[in-house]
Amino acid sequence: MDSGVVIYNFMDTFFCCEVPRDKYCEEMVTEHMLCYLCSGEMELISPTRKYKLKKGDAFFVRRNHMMRKIKKPAKDGTPFKGLFLQLKHPFLKKMLSEHHLTVPLVNNKAVSNAPYILLEKHPFLNGLFQSLEGYFEAQQYPSKDLMEAKLKEAVFTLLQVQPDLGVTLFDFAEPWKIDLSQFMEQNFRCDMSLDEFAHYTGRSLSTFKKDFTAAFGDITPSRWITRRRLQEARKMICELGKKASDVYLEVGFKSLSHFSTAFKKEFGVAPSALLYGN
Repeated sequence: MDSGVVIYNFMDTFFCCEVPRDKYCEEMVTEHMLCYLCSGEMELISPTRKYKLKKGDAFFVRRNHMMRKIKKPAKDGTPFKGLFLQLKHPFLKKMLSEHHLTVPLVNNKAVSNAPYILLEKHPFLNGLFQSLEGYFEAQQYPSKDLMEAKLKEAVFTLLQVQPDLGVTLFDFAEPWKIDLSQFMEQNFRCDMSLDEFAHYTGRSLSTFKKDFTAAFGDITPSRWITRRRLQEARKMICELGKKASDVYLEVGFKSLSHFSTAFKKEFGVAPSALLYGN
């Protein structure tokens, strides 16, 4: 575990994370998630934009999305602290049945396909998360029954604060063979194995490779991902004036030296040559 990072995990459902310094992380979110910032700041990175959040902000993450984020302490040095609730399929199905909830449909599709949905500030959201933060502060686990009650409170709060989220919450359809080109373009920066790329596009590994060749031609998925990351890095350096040290993590590389070597091999020049040559 990183020095200074504190993680509280109950039943793989309720998480609290405290981070004393800037930390980039990414994870595949396989269940809907409700998140709240108790302190500090966070940058959420999607394929099309960045979201900047601060203390008191809450947001919803749709399932089956790669969550890329930078957790930061506040300007005064207060560590980042965030609360995260997973709203899992079995629980949501049970809740829908037990409470006879009526979910409005909009062309049988979720209202929004955006991976992140920012929520307006609301006293119900604040109250929910302030009560959950108390468990972390006391370093005590809630009982299983109490945790289920809190999850129900979270769902009812979401339906009160943003009713159209019900369509997304209770959409239990599994993705099947989603558009491969679109998925790869949106997720080439993500740290996933080929098995994971295949899984999250609804394919076996062999079918994924076959469909990949049909979509992108005679290039391996690994080579395409590396080349696409380098192309994106070059664009950021040339058009935005960013340094290699500023972009290598953002485009999906883990090592600056590996990035610089791959960049020079691909384009024949070092990243710095493009930056200072402009």
